Amino acid sequence: MPGSAATPLQSYMDRLIKLIPAEIVSLYLVGIGIIPKEEGTSLIVWGLVCLVLVVIVRAYATSDSAAQLKPQWGAIAVSSVSFVIWIYNMPGPFQVLGWAVPYIGALLVLVWTFIIPFFYKGS
Repeated sequence: MPGSAATPLQSYMDRLIKLIPAEIVSLYLVGIGIIPKEEGTSLIVWGLVCLVLVVIVRAYATSDSAAQLKPQWGAIAVSSVSFVIWIYNMPGPFQVLGWAVPYIGALLVLVWTFIIPFFYKGS
């Protein structure tokens, strides 16, 4: 609804999504829109491909060979876990495997966004 306030879960989801490269989120969503729902193996493979792309994109984005800066593996790990939690809450691999439980997904989002500021400060 236009003008309605975001729920706490929506706010957490927004923060979680910011930890994942937007281009991978978009790519994942387009891919699952193309793959027929009955193609479970393809949905699983697509989720894995996008996870690998998260690692590649974050490694590239957090490094600078000219300045001899190596990838920030902490940021890459946070983004990777965030992506896995995000796709847990979306159609895709976890639903195909029968592992998706909606309230578990919501709790994972809450716990992950709560603990990250305590353990990962960024650089």
